[in-house]
Amino acid sequence: MTTQLALRVPDDLLADLDWLIARCAYSSRTEAMRDAIVRVVEIERRRLVGEQIVEAYTRQPQTDDELAGASSPTWLGLDDDDWSGVDAPR
Repeated sequence: MTTQLALRVPDDLLADLDWLIARCAYSSRTEAMRDAIVRVVEIERRRLVGEQIVEAYTRQPQTDDELAGASSPTWLGLDDDDWSGVDAPR
């Protein structure tokens, strides 16, 4: 099911939308607006997940032992890798 929306925008915003359509090769204003809505929803969902992660760690912070182990080469799985042929960053 789909729903049609009517949308009024100021002339300067419409000009920006038309520029975006040309720049990003959208086939229509509708396609560009649909993509914009999808992207804004995705951004907000990611922001919500981030807020939930912060809230969870605020409620129950990691212990000093957990934090110390987080940078351990064993935990990262790097202790078994052969790095002899890799140049160090400059």
